Amino acid sequence: MILSLYHDLSKVKKWYVNIPADDPVDTDNVTVLYTSEDCDMDEDWEAYEKCFFLPVDKLCNALLEMYEYDFLNAEQCKKLVPWLDEQIRHPNDKRFLPMYKELKDYALKAIEYNTGIGIECC
Repeated sequence: MILSLYHDLSKVKKWYVNIPADDPVDTDNVTVLYTSEDCDMDEDWEAYEKCFFLPVDKLCNALLEMYEYDFLNAEQCKKLVPWLDEQIRHPNDKRFLPMYKELKDYALKAIEYNTGIGIECC
């Protein structure tokens, strides 16, 4: 999975509706992280769906799916952090624990910057 932390939304050059459409590459405005969960999305699709996509979609009104990209704004990140805290304390699947911790760090920064995070599920 690829996470993109946006530092300043006014610097986003391209938008697709309410989603930044800039490529997920490191710039002075975007920090990109390839998450370190111990899963293979192709082989463990059902685990991703059950443990991450569906809960986050429901909680944040998002559209996370395999090989798709979505953007969670600061308000959605505020909803996500308590869920991530719970998953870090009591993971629904221990293989996702590193990714939950990384995502929480990015979500907290997105809240601080009043921006958001892009999540590319690949």
